[in-house]
Amino acid sequence: MGQFAAYALESLGVRLPEYYAGFMETHGKKLSEDPLHKESWIGRLGSPDFVVGTTLAFRSSLPALRTEYVVIGYVGIKTIIVNKMYEEFDEYLVLDTRDGSLHGVDSLGGRRKIADGFEEWITPDLLRATLRDKYASNLSVVVFDTEKKAEEARLKLLKLQSEGFVELEDVVVVVKEKDETVRYHQMHKMARKGGLVGSLTGLIVGSIFFSPLAGALFGAVTGAVSASLTDVGIDDHFMRDLAQKFKPGCSALFTLVRKADPGPVGEAFLGFGGKVLVNSVSKEREGLLQQFLDAAVDRGEGDG
Repeated sequence: MGQFAAYALESLGVRLPEYYAGFMETHGKKLSEDPLHKESWIGRLGSPDFVVGTTLAFRSSLPALRTEYVVIGYVGIKTIIVNKMYEEFDEYLVLDTRDGSLHGVDSLGGRRKIADGFEEWITPDLLRATLRDKYASNLSVVVFDTEKKAEEARLKLLKLQSEGFVELEDVVVVVKEKDETVRYHQMHKMARKGGLVGSLTGLIVGSIFFSPLAGALFGAVTGAVSASLTDVGIDDHFMRDLAQKFKPGCSALFTLVRKADPGPVGEAFLGFGGKVLVNSVSKEREGLLQQFLDAAVDRGEGDG
């Protein structure tokens, strides 16, 4: 049993689900002691002291709260109607230690289910946070339904860079041809690292598109993040592994962007099409990028 799991058992009298306990052993020190007022490393999750202290405070103020519930983070402000008046209450993220499910619980005891499991809920944000730690630049991956579309996007970015609207660290096109041959065009010749263990393929494709990773893979995946991404540019193993999951006839654009002028860049890619696999900055930035790419699709146009 790890230190945090033992701390929770002694202080709260509950056994934590293995995946959450392992996550906290690895990343707990990066989390905020006050996620209500200070930005946390990931998902508004709280530090070990926040978890224990806030859970005890909830038990004291809400005696009906089940002892199996542990408060692990902060969701945000929740507006509800009380006596025909709108009232605002803080909503906290609660882990049900019996089955690992996540719930939002407000200060009145109102509860709503957020996710079936911590692992499923945390994986996309964990990917973004880990990539932010690895890269100073913003990493994005966008997939297109045609072989030529990613190259068209790359040329647009290079033109924008020549005009001073974007500064690229790397931009790579990966193509999965109809015979399933994979080819790619990369700005930099990558330095290779020996002893590569695993890849990020399962983390991205598994968590965002298909089923979440099994808990047993957690350590392997976090190790692969540091092993498979190089210090300069985008690692070719990472791209090749991910391309194996693409359908034949697709292409993808991998970019590392140091800085960009959002006006000209957004105008250049408005309605361009494509599916955003991941953006390392935030889920909100990922959604905004997808909105720009989808704009013309709403008018009946496709990827071309």
